[in-house]
Amino acid sequence: MSIYHVEKTELPVVIFQADGSVMKGVVFLSASAYSHMGRQTLLDLLKEPGNFFPFRSETGAFCAANKQTITHIRFDPPEARKAYQSLGDREDVEIKFVGGEQLSGTVTIEMPEGRKRLFDFINATKSFFELHNQEAHYLVNVVQVRDLSPLR
Repeated sequence: MSIYHVEKTELPVVIFQADGSVMKGVVFLSASAYSHMGRQTLLDLLKEPGNFFPFRSETGAFCAANKQTITHIRFDPPEARKAYQSLGDREDVEIKFVGGEQLSGTVTIEMPEGRKRLFDFINATKSFFELHNQEAHYLVNVVQVRDLSPLR
């Protein structure tokens, strides 16, 4: 074992790519996050500097996955994360990706007073944002979103 070995937690994910391909496997999360107290989350991993992160496919093959080519990632948050309830405004939306795929669900808009519109939220988002629906939790890559509409 190397002195540089850092203990990681495996999180099962399904990664949807802009080219239509789907990758099933795990990502590796650290015991501590750089930007806050507590464990690293999938969102923390995707917001770290660099364009790639380590990924192991369900067949056991390792690769460096490119963050920019991901449209969205489906995952089940750890139990502790499920208990967290944001105080932001919830908005049901439909997302259309550059490649034509669609996804609908709920986003939570945690923005300052007077800037809580969906338009403000999407323009303030720099990388990935959370969306959930009855089926799963997702992280959506804002640079792969073609358009975003409120569901009414």
